[in-house]
Amino acid sequence: MGLREMKAARTRQQLVDVAVTTFIDQGYDETTMERIAELAEVGTSTLYRYFPSKELLLLAPYAEVVDPGRYLRARPVSEPTGVALAGALLDLGDDYADPSRRIPEIRRILDSSPVPRARVWDVLLQSRADLEAALAERMGLPATDHSVQISAGIALDVFYRVDEERKSGDREDYRALFREALASLSTTTIVLPVLP
Repeated sequence: MGLREMKAARTRQQLVDVAVTTFIDQGYDETTMERIAELAEVGTSTLYRYFPSKELLLLAPYAEVVDPGRYLRARPVSEPTGVALAGALLDLGDDYADPSRRIPEIRRILDSSPVPRARVWDVLLQSRADLEAALAERMGLPATDHSVQISAGIALDVFYRVDEERKSGDREDYRALFREALASLSTTTIVLPVLP
């Protein structure tokens, strides 16, 4: 990464950090892009160049974490695909729960703000496509293969179940929740639709 790219990445991260802190402290709807630019000590044109909308600022850290394909690619190539996929979900859970990332707080804002909540679907669709591509590479199949797509769907369903369980309960240990959910797969009866 060159100097220009490093500076751009630092600026981008600074903008996200300031925005997320301000959204949490002052409220998403109450926070303006102008206020974020002022607190980040940049011009509004600089802010809009990096993030054309407020919801993209809020979604940036969420989208970075909720990307199991990225975690799967980081797993050792020597790992069997199922083990690597489980490890990717556990790694995602660790980052999701990392207090410095503030993902649970961001998620609460997303759940209560209609505009960014609607954009979460874009993030999740992109996340699924990326996971399918990463799985396809590991499995030696095209991303459009049903084995790839169904495997990705099951892995993402585990993530959704864990996230919902954490939101509805008082448990914060994502790794333990993921381990329980993954362990339950070996005793779960999965019914596939079959033609008569």
